[in-house]
Amino acid sequence: MKALNLKAPGRSVREKNSHNGTRVDYLDTAASVVMKLMLIVALFCPISTTMEGSKHPQYYQEFLLVNAVAVLFLIFYGIATIWQKRWNRENLVFCIKFLFVMCCYVFFYYIMMDSIQWKWQGVNCVISFGFFLLLMCGKNQEWFDKHHIIEFANRSIVISNLIGIVVYLQGYASVYWYDFKFQLMLPQSFYGEKRFEWIYYHKSQYALMLLLSIAFMLVHRKKFLNKVTLGLSLAVMVVCLYISHVNTAMVGGGLILVSFCVDWFIRNFKKIKLWIKIVVIPLFGAGVVGACVMAFHKIAAERSVLTLGSRTYIWKSAIDLLLKRPEGLGLRFSFKKLHLDALGGMVATNNGHNIFLNEMLRLSIPVGICFIIFFVLIIVYSLEKKFSIFTLGIWGALLMSMCMDYAVMNSGWTLMVFFFYTIFFLDVGSPAGTETNAVKK
Repeated sequence: MKALNLKAPGRSVREKNSHNGTRVDYLDTAASVVMKLMLIVALFCPISTTMEGSKHPQYYQEFLLVNAVAVLFLIFYGIATIWQKRWNRENLVFCIKFLFVMCCYVFFYYIMMDSIQWKWQGVNCVISFGFFLLLMCGKNQEWFDKHHIIEFANRSIVISNLIGIVVYLQGYASVYWYDFKFQLMLPQSFYGEKRFEWIYYHKSQYALMLLLSIAFMLVHRKKFLNKVTLGLSLAVMVVCLYISHVNTAMVGGGLILVSFCVDWFIRNFKKIKLWIKIVVIPLFGAGVVGACVMAFHKIAAERSVLTLGSRTYIWKSAIDLLLKRPEGLGLRFSFKKLHLDALGGMVATNNGHNIFLNEMLRLSIPVGICFIIFFVLIIVYSLEKKFSIFTLGIWGALLMSMCMDYAVMNSGWTLMVFFFYTIFFLDVGSPAGTETNAVKK
C-alpha cells in the first residue's frame, strides 16, 4: 500500500507537467500560425485604412492589418514565453533600455498630441517595437527551427517578388491596399524614370525591404535547399532592386553582397587554395572597383553626386524648419513644402528625404529623438552580438537608404523589425532536421 501511495504523487506530477506542456505546445503552434499569417499580410496584402479625407494616404495610415495580427502574436507567444520562462538573460540590459525608450516615446507622443493631431501613429509604433522587444526577451531559436519560420519567410519573399515582377511586366507600377480596396496603379513620370513600388507605396520603401531580404537570405543561407535555390532567390531580389530604380539601394545591395564575400574570404582564408588567392581574389577586387566606377557614372548622369542628389539642400531646409517648429508639423507634414533656397528657391519637396528628419517633422523633435534612439540601440547591440565586415556592410546599406530617402513608414515598421531580429539577433541554426538526424545516427 505504501508503495502504491508513493507512486501516486509522481504520476500526478507527470500528468500535470504533461498537461501544461501540451498547453504550451498549443500556444507555440498558434503563435507560429499567427507569425506566418503576419508575414503573408506584410508580403502580399498590407491592408490599411487611411485618415478620412486625406489626400496623402501613405503619410496618414491608421489601422494596419499587419499590426493587428502582430498583437495576436504578442498575446499567444507572450503567454507561452512566460509560462515556460524562456527568458533570454543575455539581452536583459538591452531590453530594459529599449523598454525605457518606448516609455519615453509614449510620454513625449502624448504631451505633443495637440501638435501631432492623430493617435494611431503612436499606437502602431508601440506595436511594432513591442513586437521586436518580445522577440528579444525570449529564447527563440528552437521555436523558429521547429516551426520553419525562416524557410516560410524565404519562400514568401521570393513568391511575393515574383508576382511583383509579373505585375511590372504587365505595365503597372504598384498595388495599393488602402481602405480594404485593391488598386493597380499605372506608372507616373518622375525624373524620366519608370518606378516600380510593388506593395510599398513608394519605391524607396520597396528598395529597403529588398535590401533587408537580401541580407536575410544571406544570413540564413543554410535554410535553402541548395546553393542553386539560394542563387536564384538572390537573383530575383537583384532584378526587383534594378526595376525599382533606386540608385541608393542598388549601391546598398552591392555593398551587402561585397561585404558578404569579403567576410567569407577573411573567415576561410586559410582554407582557400593558393591559385584562388592569386587569381580570383584580385579579379574580384577589380570587378568591384569597375562596378563602383560604372555606378558612379550612371548616378552622375542622372543626379548631382556632390550634393547627393540635392539631399544636402533638403536636409538643411528640413533642419531650419525644425528649429523654427520643434513641435513638428503634424497633419501639415505632406502639405508644407521645404523650399530649397540654394537651388534658386523655386524647387520644393514635401519631405526631408531622411526617415529620422521626417519623424521629427511629423511628430516633433522629442518624439523623433526617441525614434532615433531605437535604431542606435539596435545598431550598437547588433554589432556587439555579431561584429563582422558583413554586419557592417548590411548596416551601411540600410543607413544609406534610411538617411537618403523616406525609406520606411509606419506601415513597414513591423516587417522591418522582424528582419532586424532575424538578421542580427537570431542564432543561425542548421537546416531543419539536420541536428536531429545527426543525434539519431
